[in-house]
Amino acid sequence: MSGPTVSEEARARVGTVTARYRSDPVSVRQIREYIAATGGRPEQLDNVDDSSICVPPLFFHAACRPVVAEENLLEDGQYSFLGVEGVTGRTMAGAHKYEVLGHVHPGDVLTVTEHLADITEKQGRSGALVFVTTEATYHNQHDVLIGRYRQTVIFR
Repeated sequence: MSGPTVSEEARARVGTVTARYRSDPVSVRQIREYIAATGGRPEQLDNVDDSSICVPPLFFHAACRPVVAEENLLEDGQYSFLGVEGVTGRTMAGAHKYEVLGHVHPGDVLTVTEHLADITEKQGRSGALVFVTTEATYHNQHDVLIGRYRQTVIFR
């Protein structure tokens, strides 16, 4: 297996928008599923007025992830849009940083805009590595900034 590759087109995209996605309106059902999936107790929302529900802090990230069929995942189970078009190789998680800046409520529609922040090529002990860093901002339907996410994916 050969190491990672970076096309000139990918290098030229540093600093540009690489993805934009708009969520469906946030539902109480989605919030319950998220709470259950993260080890919480979804029944805590029983008998609570929907207008008073504030979702768990990192929900914004899950709400803005596109739903894809299993057959559209890569061999390693990753989304095909992980990283940046024009950078190839086996992927590993690098760094993740979340900033929670606002609240999400039922009915909100979130939009994530992702920018390619950096592509760095390095030589590691086991061969070439490529670090791809993206930064994403999340806004609600009122253009209020809800959160930021910075991710580094390592290609080898």
